[in-house]
Amino acid sequence: MAAPSETDTETPLQIAVIEDDRTTRTILEALIDKTPGMQLCGSWEQGEDAIANLCSLNPDVVIVDLELPGISGDVCIRALSAVLTNAAFVVLTVHEDPDRVFEALRAGANGYLLKGSSPDEIIAGLRAAHRGGSPLSPEIANLVIRAFQKTPEKKPAMPLPSLSPREHQILELLSTGLAPKEVAAELAISYETVRDYLKRIYQKLHVRSKTEAVLRFLNAKRG
Repeated sequence: MAAPSETDTETPLQIAVIEDDRTTRTILEALIDKTPGMQLCGSWEQGEDAIANLCSLNPDVVIVDLELPGISGDVCIRALSAVLTNAAFVVLTVHEDPDRVFEALRAGANGYLLKGSSPDEIIAGLRAAHRGGSPLSPEIANLVIRAFQKTPEKKPAMPLPSLSPREHQILELLSTGLAPKEVAAELAISYETVRDYLKRIYQKLHVRSKTEAVLRFLNAKRG
């Protein structure tokens, strides 16, 4: 008998979907159901319904569209991320507008993928977000870089509040592209310890996501 694979022995990632377009929602549900190591824990077309039900389901990753019939995806992410502190939120949308991108990241999104992404790219993005990464479609990554490069030099960078040496070290490593679990391995500390440091960093910087914290850190360094 063949030995069980890694995905056979691990608890499946619990994935939730918040998407109002029925066709897209059905495609995502089928994609998750057929992917080893993943399980659909809930699917809704409105943010209000998702907020009412998701907190009891303990999802690992939540896929969120920005254009929803009731509250927007940004508002939905902000509300859910406050209570689902262990969940990652991945935006899946058609919007490439810089304002929409940064608003979603400020709301607490861990990743931002476009609806033109392939099924493999979406699955890879969900796994990366669960590991603590920040999956971005190439178009969105380029947009973020361009927006950062075009920051007017005459505008003074907002200084960072007082960070401990370890907090500064963690932000420095995150800014190189490492995920929190990789930072933990690099510093020979536990992933839970890194997450505790990140919570304190978020409080000090008044941000809601790793991406926003890193952008703030890099902007301060440029200043």
